Amino acid sequence: MSRIQPPARVRGTQDIFRGEQRRFARVLDAFDRVRRLYCFERVEVPVFEDTQVFARSIGETTDVVSKEMYSFPDKGGDMLTLRPEFTAGIARAYISNGWQQYAPLKLVTSGAVFRYERPQKGRYRQFHQIDAEILGAPEPAADVELLTLADQLLHELGIAEGVTLKLNTLGDAATREAWRAALVAHFEAHRGELSEDSLTRLEKNPLRILDSKDPRDRPIADSAPDIDAYLTEEARAFFDAVTAGLDAAGVRWERDARLVRGLDYYRHTAFEFVTDRLGAQGT
Repeated sequence: MSRIQPPARVRGTQDIFRGEQRRFARVLDAFDRVRRLYCFERVEVPVFEDTQVFARSIGETTDVVSKEMYSFPDKGGDMLTLRPEFTAGIARAYISNGWQQYAPLKLVTSGAVFRYERPQKGRYRQFHQIDAEILGAPEPAADVELLTLADQLLHELGIAEGVTLKLNTLGDAATREAWRAALVAHFEAHRGELSEDSLTRLEKNPLRILDSKDPRDRPIADSAPDIDAYLTEEARAFFDAVTAGLDAAGVRWERDARLVRGLDYYRHTAFEFVTDRLGAQGT
């Protein structure tokens, strides 16, 4: 009589139990405590959305949209996607529910998100995020508040040592347009040396070449023009206000002029908290 094989856990997922579950709960408890200190409200958004919610806001040419989303047609023929991140869904809820009347609105959420990428240490296909957003407040102070909240959370969890806040500006629309033109000219001059992925990005989203991990691209990306030469007065004043606010709040930071983000909706402040204690997965 053949043995029945029990179903295995799907690759890239986790079963969180006992000691791991207690650590998981401690992070969520600390996040809830800190968000209350900063008067952020909790919101819950659907696990899946219309695919266009993510494709239009995150960007058709990003790796998340072009390679990593779990998208599927439902029985009615609608194209749906399991959320790969929270911001797009929260923005959709803000608009479709008329929450503009409550602006500025400070929101947090947490839960499972989904990306089809190669499972490896620290990366899963179903993973968990905590998320904080300020909507309807375009002032630099909103960025300062979010970064201060994140910094305090790291201290509450006792993991702030060895963590560095890396900071950059992506400027406003005029800044981005001028910088993009300069980057295209620079990369076009080195077209024959770029990787295949970067050649595709050159046509659609040249900023992404700056964070390419391909060794063929690194010398070209490292010699590309910085954004600082193209900042408008307004964009420079915005970034100066953010850094001054962080200094006043006692949040330590370092400038990283090569830091860009992969999602198309980013403007002005770009940041990463980076540790030297997790190897390649230190962001």
